[in-house]
Amino acid sequence: MGLFLIGVGSIFVQYLWHAYTRAAKMDDWVEVPCEIVMMDVDDKQLNQRGMPKYVFQIAYTYEFKEITHTGTRLKRLPTEVSDPRKLKNHIADYAVGTKTICHLDPDAPETVVLKKDSKAALYTIWFPCLFIVGGAGMIVSAIFRKNA
Repeated sequence: MGLFLIGVGSIFVQYLWHAYTRAAKMDDWVEVPCEIVMMDVDDKQLNQRGMPKYVFQIAYTYEFKEITHTGTRLKRLPTEVSDPRKLKNHIADYAVGTKTICHLDPDAPETVVLKKDSKAALYTIWFPCLFIVGGAGMIVSAIFRKNA
């Protein structure tokens, strides 16, 4: 049981650490000005329950090294919700014609987002570490248990 807890805890620690490092790498990305040229909410797709899935779609232009590019990502992952009211802030913040800042990977200028990933994974990594410590404690107590 101790090895199982260590294994499960290690998997989640690795996942959270990878999420944190991916977000931390975005701090090295370059900020460039961009302009929103298209914004829409697609409701043609259905979620797993058969209800409409609202997908926030955006397009913006930006220049990097004197070449104009077009980006289509708000965040690294698609912005999908089941309630269109949850998109109200995005719709207001990114109206067509809005000038804002984009974050782009200088090594791959086509990789660009308007919002960086959150580093919150680092703040929650302690929880799966408890499973690792608990599993190790179980193993140590089993090894040094005195037979009565």
